[in-house]
Amino acid sequence: MLFGQDFEKISITIGNYHILEPNVFITDTLMAGVSLLLSFYILKMNSKSEFIRYWFLFFFVYGISSFVGGLGHALFYYFGVPGKFFTWITGILSIYFIERAMIAVIKEERLYSLLKRLAFSKLLFVFAVFSLVCITQPIVEKPSIGFLPVAINTIVGVILSAGILGYRFSKSIHKDFKYFYFGVLIMVPSAVIFLAKINPHPWFDKNDLSHVLLTIGIVYFYIGIDKTKDLVR
Repeated sequence: MLFGQDFEKISITIGNYHILEPNVFITDTLMAGVSLLLSFYILKMNSKSEFIRYWFLFFFVYGISSFVGGLGHALFYYFGVPGKFFTWITGILSIYFIERAMIAVIKEERLYSLLKRLAFSKLLFVFAVFSLVCITQPIVEKPSIGFLPVAINTIVGVILSAGILGYRFSKSIHKDFKYFYFGVLIMVPSAVIFLAKINPHPWFDKNDLSHVLLTIGIVYFYIGIDKTKDLVR
């Protein structure tokens, strides 16, 4: 196990192709598969509620984003940093969908409208910061710089929406909203693991451990959706 530093990235050759970080591709694909499967289950709920619509968008976009993210790791030799842009951009967008889903639970119209505007303003702000970082910083040499605004937005957005709003709704509307902040509590350590570079093994590094925690967290989100879908607009 390594703390504060990374193992050398695993590289394998399949035919004439060089695959980088196959372990990350596997766990990204696992996360993508779970997310897309859950988006299908949400679609089968056949609900027209805003709450369900935005949660479907989150799971669907997050699933595609995760799979493409895995390809971005695996095919880094061929696409480099540009191969990560789709995942970074859809990652920002998917957090907005979580925020809008949780805001949809609010019944007080003035507060609901205010938070909708704030969420959209935050989305534009994050995209502006992300664009500025990509234009002015050496992200080709240090891709982690480009990912930083995405990571910060994810941490802040998930904690404020599914975390804090989920907790408040569990006290004021129904106890089953607890599954949303349970999911956040499971996810939060993934940020610490990633930023602190806690790597258990070369074939199961900080990315893989983070992906497992994130996958468990979104399963909890789905449980919360299923149990509260009849309580919201």
